[in-house]
Amino acid sequence: MLRDEKMTMRCLAALAGVVLAGLLPAGCATATIEDAVPAGALEQAPPGAAASAPAATAGTYPDLNATPAAAAPQISEQEKAAETAELRARREQLARQAQQRGVSDDADELRRLAGSHADETLRQIEGD
Repeated sequence: MLRDEKMTMRCLAALAGVVLAGLLPAGCATATIEDAVPAGALEQAPPGAAASAPAATAGTYPDLNATPAAAAPQISEQEKAAETAELRARREQLARQAQQRGVSDDADELRRLAGSHADETLRQIEGD
């Protein structure tokens, strides 16, 4: 019986080899360069077109002390103060609404609970 099992395994291995040998060339032959490369990369550049313009200040170091120009208009100190005051007023309004609804600030209680859970978990890990 052991001999029959070895023969079956050899037949399966040979069959797998034949199947793979047939699939490998088929997998290599289906891809073309047009499928693998974007269409724009295959087009030829028009004659006389430069690849890129030369640098205006080639061979010099950039001025790192120059102040860059702002991309957008900057807010003034008055605008900043007005926005800050508006945000503070909104925060206070939301805090009053939360108090009216009975929402409490449980930050201290949550910190105490987190500390006790951390201690309990550490004791469990250490096996105490």
